[in-house]
Amino acid sequence: MSFNASTADASPVRRLLLANKAVIFAILLAAALSATSPYFLLQANLLALLDQIVVMTVVALGYTLILAMGEIDLSLGGVIPLIGIVMAKLMANYGVPFEFAIVIGIMLGALCGAINATLISRFDLPPFIVTLATGALFTGTLYIVSNLIPVSNLPEGFLAIARTRVATVIPLPVILLFPVAIAFYLVAKRSVFGQHVIALGGNPEAVRVAGINIEMLRLKVYALAGACYALAAVLLTARSASAQIAAGSNLMLLVITAVVVGGTPLLGGKADMIGTFFGCLILGMISNGLNLLGVNANFQVIVQGLLILLALVLDVESAKLLLRLDKRRMQRLRGEGGR
Repeated sequence: MSFNASTADASPVRRLLLANKAVIFAILLAAALSATSPYFLLQANLLALLDQIVVMTVVALGYTLILAMGEIDLSLGGVIPLIGIVMAKLMANYGVPFEFAIVIGIMLGALCGAINATLISRFDLPPFIVTLATGALFTGTLYIVSNLIPVSNLPEGFLAIARTRVATVIPLPVILLFPVAIAFYLVAKRSVFGQHVIALGGNPEAVRVAGINIEMLRLKVYALAGACYALAAVLLTARSASAQIAAGSNLMLLVITAVVVGGTPLLGGKADMIGTFFGCLILGMISNGLNLLGVNANFQVIVQGLLILLALVLDVESAKLLLRLDKRRMQRLRGEGGR
């Protein structure tokens, strides 16, 4: 693909479009779905859509920091159901008040994340290998603790987390999502901690030279992500009125896809929390739209896989395009400076 001078001049506009591609794609997808289904824009459907993506978004917000750091966590598939089972057993078998059970669950999630970070740092092991192994460890612990039996008979106060409707229509989890999302946005964009995380993903050597404690930084990121997994376990358990062995088993691929589609690269160096939200919204709209269009459930998995692959390819290609635009612009500026 070639670019002339007018293309280079238009690069700020293209940059704006590329930087907000998840938002733009979400708008286009919403327009397409509203045109093909009269039910898509109904209030009940839109609220159901938001409720559907709450769990994925909560996990994705924490995961964004991990990817921004240039690392990955494959253990969440074991952490989420383990925390769900532990909280449910505390409430159902030991009569622990649900508020305390939730606090214990969040602390356990942070501990799981801290274990990952400690192993990665102390033994200088790749995050991929460590979290793959700890994921198996957490899953094995889940099987022992649960004896492969779901836990139900949970207190009404806990179940009300998923059942409560604010103003009679808005699910409480949807309301709870926004302060969490805002907090993560502020952490990524406005805090020194967030800037250090992004710097570590973009230039690890510079972070070391600056004297930043990378081990502690990693520990905080993984612990924070683990707390997000725990919050997701709370919402999943309350929604299903029981703790399931396979809770959140399909989340990892969806979360990684949503974060990358939202603009946070797999190699790190950037954390786009707004993009992550819209990435989750896109995946939610795809699923919701296929249901509204009456697509067979078995076929939906294939369609979702193809659309996710397409979204990832477009994300990679847009990054390449942005790089080419930058190079073209720099060449043009150097040419003007030499005159």
